[in-house]
Amino acid sequence: MVRLFINQEYMSLQNRMIVKDSSGQEVFLIVGKWGRLGDKMTVYSMDGDRLVEAKQTVLSLFPKFTLYKDGENIGAIKKRPGLHGIKKPTIYVSRLNWVVHPDFENHVFTVRHFARKIMTIEKTVSSLGDFYILSINNEEHASIACVLAVLLDHYIQDKESLMESHKQEKYSLGFMYPIWLRFKRNQS
Repeated sequence: MVRLFINQEYMSLQNRMIVKDSSGQEVFLIVGKWGRLGDKMTVYSMDGDRLVEAKQTVLSLFPKFTLYKDGENIGAIKKRPGLHGIKKPTIYVSRLNWVVHPDFENHVFTVRHFARKIMTIEKTVSSLGDFYILSINNEEHASIACVLAVLLDHYIQDKESLMESHKQEKYSLGFMYPIWLRFKRNQS
């Protein structure tokens, strides 16, 4: 089993991210951006070899990223609406037949190939910041797991609640409240 760590702070920059292993060694470099048609994200080894590339081919509420390895199409990451009353979306990785099973409350995502677990991606908080921990059963899937983790972080967020809290902060007189009152207000 391989364990990798991605600092969430750097995910929001959409340009470069360093992926480290459990001993703190830098393993991968993720370069690129997403959010517009044709944008791409590439995972490189620390030797400079291009391992996996994800190119955004559909721009919508349910985007699609085509995955390439050595210039060959190996699948696509697709976001689909929830089925039959399930509000949260589902993420599929076609051709690899992977399905992401999310636990949104605990920020844990389990990726399965039919009944076999491929990896888990979980968010954790430490004194060094928020991290995604990737526990991958097969080392060959590590570069694809990194791309998937970055896209999950971007697309799984509850954008409506983020926008609503931003509007409340923007138009409130929150800066006049003492810090403990702001904290208490946010708790309710």
